[in-house]
Amino acid sequence: MRIVHRLIVSAVLCVAGVALVSGQSAAPKPNGPVLRKPFTLKLKVDKDHFSEERYDRRIPYVSENEVYLFLDDKFGVNITVRNDRIVSVKYQPDPAKADVWFRFEQPPELPGGVGMTLAIENKMKHGLNMEALMSVPNKKEVLKTSILPVKAGKNGLETWPHPISQLVLGNLQLTKDSADQPKK
Repeated sequence: MRIVHRLIVSAVLCVAGVALVSGQSAAPKPNGPVLRKPFTLKLKVDKDHFSEERYDRRIPYVSENEVYLFLDDKFGVNITVRNDRIVSVKYQPDPAKADVWFRFEQPPELPGGVGMTLAIENKMKHGLNMEALMSVPNKKEVLKTSILPVKAGKNGLETWPHPISQLVLGNLQLTKDSADQPKK
């Protein structure tokens, strides 16, 4: 439920063009989330048309163990595990140091070039499961979508036949499979 609330709040704040924190400085707070610079999101919505949306406030890559993805994002996260539970998810820009790497794109080879793909590289010794919510151009409601679990040491690929303005991954959990388990 928290992920739904955060995506709705994010969408409302972006549309309204207000800052998440009044008086927010350009630099992130120590130990706070790493924030994106304001940007304009340009998505292909059909063969001949694009959607543009300006994000004037600084949006985190990762905040409160949730991952915020926009078109052309390529970044990773480091995950802290205690007692077989994920307790912390932190932004990691270096692919060599990341536990999990994300690549969110709108590949031109998809039909009409309007679809989206999310590639997930799980470098951990545990499988990973997550929930996802998305917002799409020209719609106000937040939509739930599914992400298949990614096994330990494996890659996953998700595709959607439409553009996605923002994808939020939350409720990350370890799955029972492990790179240390014997093959059956």
